[in-house]
Amino acid sequence: MSRSRPAAEGPQIPLPLDHRQAQGRDDFLVSQSNAVAVAWIDQWPDWPQPVVILSGPEGSGKTHLADVWRARANAACCNAIDLTLENVPDLLTSGALVVEDIELLRHPPALFHLFNFAREKGAALMLTSTAAPGTLHFPLPDLMSRLNAAPLVQLNEPDDMLLIQLIAKLFSERGIHASPEMLEYIANRIDRSAHAARSVVENIDFHALSHGKRLNMKVIRDVLKAATR
Repeated sequence: MSRSRPAAEGPQIPLPLDHRQAQGRDDFLVSQSNAVAVAWIDQWPDWPQPVVILSGPEGSGKTHLADVWRARANAACCNAIDLTLENVPDLLTSGALVVEDIELLRHPPALFHLFNFAREKGAALMLTSTAAPGTLHFPLPDLMSRLNAAPLVQLNEPDDMLLIQLIAKLFSERGIHASPEMLEYIANRIDRSAHAARSVVENIDFHALSHGKRLNMKVIRDVLKAATR
């Protein structure tokens, strides 16, 4: 969506304009940091096991990839914090399920029951976790055994190429074109994470809109300088 910039000078309060977030498989940027995880999604339904754990830091693309798989597998979705013994049968009626944020699990027996019920029904599971599965410790040895046996698909922090591509994509979703020089300048001065990329693009866009300016190096420098104060 194209965005018009206000002509008046001086700071202004920008209107909260919507921007499209790309969420399809073709919109997911691939590099060495996430290629293995993407390959697992592309491999569906020919998984060697019906359960996969997708792990990575916040903002690394877990939800995006899980949504891609969910659409392909016609899977249901729930957060681990809401998983109970009672709702397991209903969650598996479609034959596939995404359980997000298993580190927030409140009822370990419910997840163990889900494993057993999924095996009985021939259903597929994708579990996502911000914490590394090796750091998860639930007081149920049988559940831990199932988790340790499931394939672990790791999403890593963005490498240089992916970070630059991600920043460009985030600007594009807001209808803004950023030059290669701008992209590299930003990537070299922020934390290497999707969260940092999303935050800086949002702040740069807000600063440009509120000051009635188009994207330029001065806007970028001003925002990055303010972030380090």
